[in-house]
Amino acid sequence: MSGSGGSESGTGGAPATCAPMGWATRSGRTNTPFALTGGGKAAPLVVKNFADLQNAAAGDTPRVIHIDGNLGAGWNGRSGDRLTVGSNKTIVGLRPGTQLKAPILIKGSSNVIIRNIVIKGPGSNSDQAWDNLNIEASKNVWIDHCEFWDGQDGNADVVKGADNVTFTWNIFGYRTGGEHNFSNLVASSDNEPESVGKLNITLMFNWFTGVAQRQPRCRYGDIHIVNNLFSRDGQVSDYGISAGKDCRVLTEANHFIDIKSPIYTNHASGSSAHQLKGNNIFENTSGNTTGYGTAFNPPYEYQDRLVPSSEVKALVSSKVGATLESPDQCD
Repeated sequence: MSGSGGSESGTGGAPATCAPMGWATRSGRTNTPFALTGGGKAAPLVVKNFADLQNAAAGDTPRVIHIDGNLGAGWNGRSGDRLTVGSNKTIVGLRPGTQLKAPILIKGSSNVIIRNIVIKGPGSNSDQAWDNLNIEASKNVWIDHCEFWDGQDGNADVVKGADNVTFTWNIFGYRTGGEHNFSNLVASSDNEPESVGKLNITLMFNWFTGVAQRQPRCRYGDIHIVNNLFSRDGQVSDYGISAGKDCRVLTEANHFIDIKSPIYTNHASGSSAHQLKGNNIFENTSGNTTGYGTAFNPPYEYQDRLVPSSEVKALVSSKVGATLESPDQCD
């Protein structure tokens, strides 16, 4: 099972991501390893309807869940289907493009792996509707090879004391104009004491496309943003990455295309810092591209997967998203 620590191999570019990496593999803001296994070696359970998926995903019993087909009846605002995921779960789409017609809530859970799933929201608005993915008060979560499109309030938020989260090979995108094309929020306000010292997140090999703001916007956490692609793609661009209250961001070897204010500083406060490392590419951008302060040294190995920023566009655009042919495929 890919999320259970398979071997790593690659066919050019970055080594295949067969196992979790980054902050998801650590305990808190330390170098202490955490064995992120999701459902581990549990026999895979194939689900073909949303009710069975919800039942399998609930509780703390270790389970490996394979989604067969496009499940869920959709949602709008805060009504409709929503998948709540408990601890010790691996949930994987069986085929490329497996669509979940329901947002995901991971709340108060730990040791969770989600892979190879597409979630398409109804389109953005400012009504504080459900995000496509909300990770709240949870820890040690790996989101890999998924697609989050046109989220209402956002595509993927990490809030309220969540910690040790890694995103790899995902798409965060908007394909239609909307009043709230704000993708990834880390902490929902400057008054979130449960998040102090937490919200430590790695984003590696992801594609932000058509996003107006929050790529991400963060507070409190140590955020490592490495080898990602950012492109405007015909939509409004307000700003890229923003480090807010007490958030420290390390932005390393990324490629920004047509983005306004890729390094946004208007939210900086407290002990926030935004350090640039490596040769980040700013192609046809406007506004600030300069960092400030010193962020942090990631307490995990990632250099073996790191590619030059000149390779990011081709690599990421060709491999991101729910493209896995089977649950055992790496990249």
